[in-house]
Amino acid sequence: MRPMSSQLARYRSLAVRGSALVGLTLLAACATGDDPDQIAGAGLGSSGALVGALIDVRMDSQVGVLLDELPGSLRQRVATAMLARPASFWRARAEMQIETTAYQLSYRNAFYVNKGQLPLSPRQTWNITVGTPVRKTIDGHDLVVAPYSMQSTLLTSLDSPAKADKALEKIGGTWNEGFVLPVDPEMLLERTGYACMDEEDFPPNSVDSENAREFYDQTCKKGTNGCHVTLPVPVESCIEALKAHVGRVSTAVRFRRLPWSQALADSVRVGGLATPGAELEVIAEGLENNRIIYRYIQPGSCAIEEGCVGGSGWRRLLQFDASVRNLGGSPAAIGDVSTSSLPVQHNMFEYSACHGHLHFSHYGNFAFDNGDPNLGSKRAFCLESVTRYSNNETTPLTHPYNCHYQGIEAGWGDDYIAGIECQWVDVTTVNTTSSPVTAPLRFVVNPDGFLCEGTPILDAKGNFTFEPTQFMTEDGKQVDRIACNERPDAGGNNSAALAVTLPTSGGYVTAPCSRDQQGPSRNCGFVQQGGAKACSPGKTVKLECSVGNPAAPAVARFCEASTALGAIPCTAREALSNKVVGAGTTRVTFTCPNARDGQEVGGSYGLYVTPAFSEDPTQTVSCVVK
Repeated sequence: MRPMSSQLARYRSLAVRGSALVGLTLLAACATGDDPDQIAGAGLGSSGALVGALIDVRMDSQVGVLLDELPGSLRQRVATAMLARPASFWRARAEMQIETTAYQLSYRNAFYVNKGQLPLSPRQTWNITVGTPVRKTIDGHDLVVAPYSMQSTLLTSLDSPAKADKALEKIGGTWNEGFVLPVDPEMLLERTGYACMDEEDFPPNSVDSENAREFYDQTCKKGTNGCHVTLPVPVESCIEALKAHVGRVSTAVRFRRLPWSQALADSVRVGGLATPGAELEVIAEGLENNRIIYRYIQPGSCAIEEGCVGGSGWRRLLQFDASVRNLGGSPAAIGDVSTSSLPVQHNMFEYSACHGHLHFSHYGNFAFDNGDPNLGSKRAFCLESVTRYSNNETTPLTHPYNCHYQGIEAGWGDDYIAGIECQWVDVTTVNTTSSPVTAPLRFVVNPDGFLCEGTPILDAKGNFTFEPTQFMTEDGKQVDRIACNERPDAGGNNSAALAVTLPTSGGYVTAPCSRDQQGPSRNCGFVQQGGAKACSPGKTVKLECSVGNPAAPAVARFCEASTALGAIPCTAREALSNKVVGAGTTRVTFTCPNARDGQEVGGSYGLYVTPAFSEDPTQTVSCVVK
């Protein structure tokens, strides 16, 4: 999830949206003063009613594989292999680059005054054509690059284009949304740090190597500003960091309002025309994006206070996406959550002193169902519209919802992406020493019925009414929920489960690479070599390392070891040292880990290795203390 920042809140509308505009007659539309010639192509159904709008979306760019981090002796071999990769490889990489536009487009109302959201259409509607890859230099960086074109079509309600952008109000109207993007979208965090990461309203360290594209904001400046939360703050702006470490490509997402075509609408429609009322559905596919990480939890941290972990110290955490979409034709709305609002007065929310804002306390339940009741907990988040999952006439392009004015718009969804604080199940206590453990990973949304799946019951003034529940606040106050005329099928698709296997050891750093990642910055494909090794806490460790076959260089990654959990499979940013070992002897220097607490006394580290080029075999890295 991306909580709406205070900057975004300044531009939000407090008017409650209804369902998408459907069925206005041509006569009514003409009465507004619009040009009849323009209206005539805007979306006439078989009954003569105006039913929707179409927007053509295009983007031309180039995407690449960065070679800079590889030894010079290896680059030509890797470049040759990348030039021979099939078009499917380059299309997948192009999709990753396109993903970096999503933050600005989904929160576009924060980047401009008097403009609304203008999200991309769902991924399944993208048509990507890839050209011939070549090796070239961009901003002084050595890359293999392929040109590509993307085309898709937005299908939406009749009034949405004008609300998103006045330039799209009339047929033929256009808008070009400019972007400066990383040529290579892989390992963005490892290469540019937090320079391009917009973390406003997020807990520190919510960005990781797998979700960095979800936070990409080309406008982020260096130093302390609205983008940055995690310390230390970046010393480069996003544009400076891209130029220095990856290479830049300038492009635009081009939007053009199209005349209505029923055939085109039918070909790009995603999601059926919605029925009245809200209807929540857990997106089961989100659970498939799961990974194991290791994190040291400080005593008294927010994760402990909010019940996200079983204790302090090193924890083994199973992260996953928790995504929900609204299949109904009306928003699943809570609305204003200021201190004087009705939902807050009825105790539906609780204040998080750690995070500094109100949490919706009955959002969902997480569990790893291996029979241990301690491996499940309730999550308190805010409810907002993040992703436009449907592409149809009842799903608007714009909405008013964020963490200050909460709700999920019709056809939209709320995503809590893996990596965000507390977006996990703590599986530290699961015993995998003798064999892997497989159990269902489960997510249940709206477990206590606090969100109205149907139609809310309003009073004479149009305000929510409330009904009591069995829940009480910590200080003994009654907790109420919004009264609702529920759908007959309410709650029928509010849960999903996926069998997940916890390996005997390791995490996503030791899992196989899934995207053909190359080089020392990648966080996949590593193998632990030997056990934890002792050193003197706080003292400098000096090693000389070599490999048997210098023609196939290896990456040697040195990671902190835990007294309780052994060597920690660390990412490139967390590593004590991360070196390519090839010809000759490679010198490695790092500081031996200090004690973290009374149990984690420091003084040990582990070694993880992987081939610098994934097509080479893994070989032993030999290191001697000097």
